[in-house]
Amino acid sequence: MDTQHPPAGRDNPPDVEETTEDQDEPLRWAWVGAGVLLGAVLISLFVYLVDPTLENPTAAGAIAVLSIILVGILVGYRSHGETIRETAVAGIVLFVLLAIVGAGILDISIAALTWLIGPFFVAGMAMLGGWVGEMLQGTLEEAYDDRAVDWPWVFVSVIIGVTLSAYAVFLGRALFDLTTVQSLLVFAASFLVTGWIVGFSSPGVTMVEPAIAAGMLIIIDAGFIILWFDDLAASQTLLIGFGGGMVLALLGGWLGETHQRARDRKRAAK
Repeated sequence: MDTQHPPAGRDNPPDVEETTEDQDEPLRWAWVGAGVLLGAVLISLFVYLVDPTLENPTAAGAIAVLSIILVGILVGYRSHGETIRETAVAGIVLFVLLAIVGAGILDISIAALTWLIGPFFVAGMAMLGGWVGEMLQGTLEEAYDDRAVDWPWVFVSVIIGVTLSAYAVFLGRALFDLTTVQSLLVFAASFLVTGWIVGFSSPGVTMVEPAIAAGMLIIIDAGFIILWFDDLAASQTLLIGFGGGMVLALLGGWLGETHQRARDRKRAAK
């Protein structure tokens, strides 16, 4: 009798049983600590490089949230098994540390409502990033060929795209003093890279999903661009984004799928 188990995840990793057992294990504090350390570094670098005087608190707060999402993505992707709980705990610890530093050292007034809602919001953002990381790792979903559009991967594309484009533009301007046109080129390249990541990492064929996500993405990212670049009109941003962004995301998805197939053929030949 055939006792072979079906593959788990997109790459059928050899440690399927170990992954299943990990789900029943207690909280892995090493990954909590890694998330807190990584988040503190990312947020500190942003404050030091991009907005050292915190003149734009809205943009600073947005990047802090994206940093927490990025922490969740990295922890979820790099860890064995599911570590979404660990990202939530790391997010709460990060919020407490940031609030203490902001109120005690930077003398920033923090409302009581922020203290009440903040930990839950930050934990939710960290878990969202952790979910994306687990999707990229292949521990949460197998391919579903009967679906015209794989909507979970659309949302994965949106989250990765927003985080990647914001970091690329903000850090690019801080480190290389990019002009508005150069920043837009970097912003456009983030759509291509997002499409490649999703196309390469996702099971099945997911070329359309990054393109659909690009339409959602541009509306969100337009807010960042308009907030940061006073000389760029919202209508121009949306027109450029909907056209070029969807094409670039589709191209990136195709490149990712091509790379994925080439990798699979190479593994099958061994």
